[in-house]
Amino acid sequence: MHQSTSTVSPYVPIKSSSNSSKKRNTRSVTLLPPTIINTINKKTQKKSILEFSIHLTSSRFARELKSVFPQVEYIERCLVVPTFLKCTHDLVGIGAAIDNEKDEKLEDFVGWGKEICQKLRDRGYWADLTDPCSGYPIFSERGPSIYPDVQGAVELLKYDLHNAGCCHILLHPKWGSKVYPGTLFTTASDLELKQVISETIVSESES
Repeated sequence: MHQSTSTVSPYVPIKSSSNSSKKRNTRSVTLLPPTIINTINKKTQKKSILEFSIHLTSSRFARELKSVFPQVEYIERCLVVPTFLKCTHDLVGIGAAIDNEKDEKLEDFVGWGKEICQKLRDRGYWADLTDPCSGYPIFSERGPSIYPDVQGAVELLKYDLHNAGCCHILLHPKWGSKVYPGTLFTTASDLELKQVISETIVSESES
């Protein structure tokens, strides 16, 4: 059973990088801007439209990641990959069709993310993804904190939030709230990461 609407979250923001400690790496750096690809769920054979981008985090962001992944050395070298699966329904709504799509997109993201991470781990890199429902790592030991996909996207991509009372709703610039967010993390280089992701892309003609 899907536990949460991933585009809606109580607003516990990842703090702004304008802190009193102004050391090096005070801002996150985008290594690859948002890029849209076609992927396929190898179990269901259903194709999905997925957007991803690659970011080197600020030193403050890296410190917060250490609370999510406490066992990872050199977390400051970690690349963060926000992803968004395009949805048919507005996931802010309620109903059986929306719940079913959330479950499908969760399976699509976790299946794709595990494939990416396993390929990187086979090459000797640390890689993981967090469960969009819980915010906890899939492969790694849990830390004291969870990773908030929505706030991560706001921090790294400057995507908008819509204030809906006690919750904030992520608004994708192309798809609005018809998106399912998820996030990958790795210590691989961006070139290695892009190569592995390219191996999961399917063409329009592939079934």
